[in-house]
Amino acid sequence: MNATPTPVPALTFEFSGPADGSDELARSLAEWLNDDEELSGSARLRMVPPGPGEQGGLADAAEVLGAVGPVLEALASGVGVWLVQRARSRRITMKVSRPDGAGLELSAGSPEDAASVEAQLRRFLEPDSGDQS
Repeated sequence: MNATPTPVPALTFEFSGPADGSDELARSLAEWLNDDEELSGSARLRMVPPGPGEQGGLADAAEVLGAVGPVLEALASGVGVWLVQRARSRRITMKVSRPDGAGLELSAGSPEDAASVEAQLRRFLEPDSGDQS
């Protein structure tokens, strides 16, 4: 009997912009989160198949598995620090999607913006959050 694996619920971070820029940001965020002691191994890349004439696919998102309870605090902090470092040199726009399908679009172009984005992300990740965009 062939059983189809049940998808694991994940928080998804998708980035706006050109495919190569989205790939770079998704890979960077996944690596950053996996290097965190509390989140180690929880992030993976969601890959897009290669287009005609291309070799290898690009990542279009970073997914974080098992982000519940105390892990959510570590996740929000980790994303916040990652974003502060990257928002110094460019604007980053991302959509965060919860396993229940709710989504939130966030954008930061400075370290100050990144602090606001982290606060919005924390509210969005709260278990009883009804925020949707």
